[in-house]
Amino acid sequence: MRHVHLSRSLWQAITEGRCDQSDLANLACEHLMELCPTCKEEFEAFRCENDPEDNALAHMTAVSEAMEWAQVKAREVAAERRAARPKLAALLALPESKWRSTVEKAPQDYQGLVLARMLIEESRDSMLGSSRTALALSELATVLLAHAPSSPIVIESYARATAHMANALRVQGKLLEASRLLHTSRFMMRYEGESDLLLQAEMDHFEGALRRDQRYFEEAETLLGRAANAYCGENNPVLGAQVLIDIGIMHQDLDDGVKAAESASEALRILSPEEEPRLCFIARHNFADGLCSQEQYEAASSLMAENQPYALQFADELSLLRIAWVEGKVARGLGNPEGAESSFLAARHGFLKHGIVYDSALVSLELSLLYLQEGRGAEVKRLAAELVEVFEEEAVHREATAALLLFRDAAELERVSAIEVRKMMIYLAQSRRDASFAYQVAS
Repeated sequence: MRHVHLSRSLWQAITEGRCDQSDLANLACEHLMELCPTCKEEFEAFRCENDPEDNALAHMTAVSEAMEWAQVKAREVAAERRAARPKLAALLALPESKWRSTVEKAPQDYQGLVLARMLIEESRDSMLGSSRTALALSELATVLLAHAPSSPIVIESYARATAHMANALRVQGKLLEASRLLHTSRFMMRYEGESDLLLQAEMDHFEGALRRDQRYFEEAETLLGRAANAYCGENNPVLGAQVLIDIGIMHQDLDDGVKAAESASEALRILSPEEEPRLCFIARHNFADGLCSQEQYEAASSLMAENQPYALQFADELSLLRIAWVEGKVARGLGNPEGAESSFLAARHGFLKHGIVYDSALVSLELSLLYLQEGRGAEVKRLAAELVEVFEEEAVHREATAALLLFRDAAELERVSAIEVRKMMIYLAQSRRDASFAYQVAS
């Protein structure tokens, strides 16, 4: 069982009837009855903030009544979950394309807040495997909640389901739709009033990831940092590790390998490989990539070797391309040019196949560094010319194409150095975030 302290926010949720009571009785027995110092401190703070002149006995009586009520509610919720599990299993056994029509044809068979919240949980758990499935599950939860009698907890659950839909759309690259849904979700939460800290953290996490993908890095860092702190404060390490992974990805986008590696390392410290193998796989890969930027290739190689069995289990096609990219960096750093070339070429070809122009260009520049080390100037010229062709065909923004034209001309004159290649890599990473960013020609 995960340990969650009986914080002020949880007590407030109890008094207002907004919390999920399914495990509250167990938490109370585990923490409060054993006089957990944190719970005692939080309860005293809650008492002082809400009614400081009441005596302790009156408050303990209220606590006792709240616990008795919570035990009854917990048994009710547990019974509802048991009753809902067969319905959920039968629904999920159908083809995904039939989920919504099945519910809409017989809404009376799929009523209930508990079933809707179980669908949200399924959506959350599906995100690492399939954003499409996660989107369908959270969307289905909104269908059920739309037929439920209005109440604070129903509104809050609808807001949460909508936020999960937004997060799935973000992963699919549909940033405008995701932004609109998150705005709707935030509006519903404001309408409902103050929500519990975990829901607020979840919203900050989703919005922070969206702002990162939209290249609003300052706002993203604030939101993701707030989410990480809230998850840690509520003793939810797995969700905290997910945020740290997203923070690390943001630092990778900002070309800060040191901070990216630090975030991934911290996530690995929190996670259990046995309980969260997929998250550990992602964190190890990001850690290895960050170490490459620090030229710590031996350590990166060890992480990649440790990750190989998990890659076979969890990696999709694009993830395999990113793995090949890092493997190329490691091989080049360890003096294995043949292995590096093979990995870089596989990654470059795959990114081009998927129309991911910037990543294909960055891998091409990694290859250029390798060819310069090998004294293969003709290969550098060929890659530079191909880069220009790709950017012109894909109508990538003018500034980046102009910069690559200058790079191609320098390659033709054999005036390209490793310094110039690295400068171009930094420029392309920056221009992807800002299409107006101009290349600075050395004087």
